[in-house]
Amino acid sequence: MNTIKSKLPTALKVSLLTFVCATMLSAGTILTNFHAQPSLNKVTLKWNSQNEINLKGFDVERSFEEKSNFRKVDFVKAAEQQSAKSEYIFEDQSVFKSSERTFYYRLKIIDNDDSFTFSKVISVSPTISSARQTWGSIKAMFR
Repeated sequence: MNTIKSKLPTALKVSLLTFVCATMLSAGTILTNFHAQPSLNKVTLKWNSQNEINLKGFDVERSFEEKSNFRKVDFVKAAEQQSAKSEYIFEDQSVFKSSERTFYYRLKIIDNDDSFTFSKVISVSPTISSARQTWGSIKAMFR
């Protein structure tokens, strides 16, 4: 690896070092057991995290596509205690589309210095009542 590094221009070495440091700073929190439970008219997200030093919190993001167009649903503040393991539960009650639709979720893990990383993407297909589907269509007309 030293031979590769020594052949790199100085500006690139600095850029690589900056990238590695930024990744390590924002990757301090370890996310475990991130999963979604579908319910009637809502989705419950649950996750655990460890090593929450300098963690501000989590942006819960949702999309109708697996790899793009994620939008922030809400912010979940980090636990005040610096315990070995923290548990979080978030209920997304703003699901209004048809029941055949798959929702994709990810967490944006944000540190106090506003650096961030993303969790894996998980998918879920909740059951949406017909009244909710109609209400979702009405809301969409006025956006």
